[in-house]
Amino acid sequence: MSGKDDRGAPVPPRKPPKHGFDERPIPDALLGIFLAVLATALVLGYLFLNKMVDISRQEDCLLGHRGNCAATASPSTR
Repeated sequence: MSGKDDRGAPVPPRKPPKHGFDERPIPDALLGIFLAVLATALVLGYLFLNKMVDISRQEDCLLGHRGNCAATASPSTR
């Protein structure tokens, strides 16, 4: 195809139709904030779950009338 019509006038170039895929549906800044909030929620949820497990174990020990239910950091040397 040539760049001229039947009368010899130049034909303007045709642009492909836009389908809306050129722009991102979510801006990068918003996506970054969302991922940071999600990561923080996962870490805090993990820490909260571990704390609840520790409390549950201590409660089970106390309800079992055991003598030494406190968690020790290091064994005593006597």
